[in-house]
Amino acid sequence: MEKEEADESIGSVNTYLHNLQLNPNSDKAKSTHKSHAPTLQSFEFSSLVKRKWPPSLVSLCIGVVGRHLEDIIDDLAEIASTFPSDIKMALVTIARRRKLLNDDIIIALADSSWEILDISGSDVSDFGLCHVVKISKNLRAVDIR
Repeated sequence: MEKEEADESIGSVNTYLHNLQLNPNSDKAKSTHKSHAPTLQSFEFSSLVKRKWPPSLVSLCIGVVGRHLEDIIDDLAEIASTFPSDIKMALVTIARRRKLLNDDIIIALADSSWEILDISGSDVSDFGLCHVVKISKNLRAVDIR
């Protein structure tokens, strides 16, 4: 009797799995019913890859400054004078990607320890680049494409 109940429950599980729709975009799934349950396609890849640690305070601060860079351009020389060189380089990269990099910003952020510089696609002129070269004596490579 227990074997018959076990066979019956296995049969009902098999029937359930057979009727289960894993592809919500198929015609059969559209015609039967609309499920609000999450599907495999609804999960983003980033939700599968968990970060081990939260972002650092430094990277959060750089992100905030980068988002509001156009608001602080006039005072950037004062603000960035005490920043470490890697933070200044990160701000140059943010400004370049946001199409904000020009002579004023590159001169305000120039640092003597820079060895490489990417100003491609920016509005940095020869004047700004010459000023950076005077400050950054260790500069070995500049991308100006």
